[in-house]
Amino acid sequence: RWRGIPIYKVEGEPLGLFGWQGIVPAKTLKMSEAMVNTTINELLTMEEIIQRLDPDTVATILQPKSGRIIKPFVDELFADKNKALYNFASDYTADADGWVQKKVAHKFLRDLTIDVQKNIGDICNLQNCVVNTTMSDRSLLGQLFRISGKDELAFLVDSGLLFGFFLGLIQLGVSLYWDNPWTLSVGGLIVGLATNWLALKWIFEPVNPLKIGPITLQGLFLRRQKEVSADFSKFFANEVLTSRQLWKSMLTDPSTLPEWEKLIARRFGSFARDVSLGTVDLEVEKPRKLNAASAKLCGTLYDYLTDLHDYVDEALEIESTLRARMMAMTSAQFERVLHPIFEEDELTLILSGGGLGFLAGLVQQLLSTGSIALPQFTFGSNANKIKLVGSVLGWFVVSLALKPRKSMVLFVARLIERTRRLKKRTYVYLSLGKAKRSRTRRSKAA
Repeated sequence: RWRGIPIYKVEGEPLGLFGWQGIVPAKTLKMSEAMVNTTINELLTMEEIIQRLDPDTVATILQPKSGRIIKPFVDELFADKNKALYNFASDYTADADGWVQKKVAHKFLRDLTIDVQKNIGDICNLQNCVVNTTMSDRSLLGQLFRISGKDELAFLVDSGLLFGFFLGLIQLGVSLYWDNPWTLSVGGLIVGLATNWLALKWIFEPVNPLKIGPITLQGLFLRRQKEVSADFSKFFANEVLTSRQLWKSMLTDPSTLPEWEKLIARRFGSFARDVSLGTVDLEVEKPRKLNAASAKLCGTLYDYLTDLHDYVDEALEIESTLRARMMAMTSAQFERVLHPIFEEDELTLILSGGGLGFLAGLVQQLLSTGSIALPQFTFGSNANKIKLVGSVLGWFVVSLALKPRKSMVLFVARLIERTRRLKKRTYVYLSLGKAKRSRTRRSKAA
C-alpha cells in the first residue's frame, strides 16, 4: 500500500510528493501484463487446458445444486402464470433427487460444459484474469518474484559486500594520493552505482552459456531454470490461476460476462426445445425473459460452483503443464520470466544504490572532518573501549528507532525467544553436568 500524505500521487509510480510505494506494488499492472504477454500466453492456452474437463464429471458434481441453477428461468418464465402452476414448476425443479430431474439436469449441465469448452475463447480472458488477481492483492506479484528469484534477490543484496569491498580498495588508493574529503562522498556514489549495475548484469547475463576454457559463464538466474520453473509454476497455479480465480474472472469480467449471458440463454433455449420435443422455442417466443433469466443466473452462478473447484484444479493440471514447458524454454525465453521486475525500474534500482552510497560516503566525510560525531560514553578507566562500545550501542539504538514498529516488535520477539531457548539449553546443560558429576562421585565411592 502507498504510504504517506495523499497530496500528489501518480498511479503506477512508486514516489509521490509526500509518500511512496514499493516498486513492484506500484508497477503491478505493467509487470502483470508483461508477464502474461511474455510468459503465460506462450505456455498456456485456455482452449487447450479446458478440454481436460470431463463434462459428465462436472455435471455429476453440480447436479445437487441444479434446482438453484435453473430457478432464475423458472421465476422469469412462470412469473405471469397462475400461482399453482408456478409452485408446481418451482417445486419440481427444486427436487434434485427425482429420477427424471436427475437425468434432465445432468443433460443440461453436461451440454452447458461442452458449450463452455467450445466457446472458451469468447468467455475467458486469461490476461484479465491474471491482472485482476494480482491487482486485487498487490502483494502476490512480490511474493511470486521473491519465491522464484530468492537466490538472485539475496545475491543482489549480498553482492554489495563483495563488489563494495573491491571498489572500496580503489577508493582507498585514490584517497591516499588525493587528499580531498569529497572523495568519500563521490566514491560512495560511484561504488553504489557500480555494485547494483554489476549485480544486475551478473544475474541475467550472459543469457546463453559462454564457455571460456574450462569455465562456463551464464546468468545466475538462468542456471536455476529447473528450480525456478518448479517454484514459479507451483505458486502461479496455487495462488494466481486457480479454479476460483478463473470462474470469478469469467463471470465478473465486463469483457466476458455478456458472452456468458448469451451462451447460457442459448443453452437453456436449446434445452427447452429438446425437452418439449420442439414445441417450445423460447429464443423466438420469449427472448426478453430468457435473457433476463440468463443474466440473473450469471449473477449467482459462481456461488454454486464451490464443490467444483477441487476437481477443476486437479483436472486442468496447470502446475505440471507450466513446469514442464518452462523447463523446455530456451535461455532467452526463460530470462523474460523474472527480468521484467528489474527491467521495469532497473534504472531506479541502480540510482538508489548510488544515492545510498553517496549518503554513506557523506556520513564518513562528516565524521572524518569532525562535522559530526558518534554518540560517546566514558566511565573512567578503559575510556577508549567504553567509547567504542558506546558508539556501537548508540548506532544500534538509532537503527531500532528508525525501524517500522512492526519490524521492531518482531525483532524484540525474536530476541526474547532466542533468550528463552538459550536459557533452556543452559539449564539442560547444567542439569546434565550435575547428574554426570553425581554419577562420578557415586562410582568413586563404590
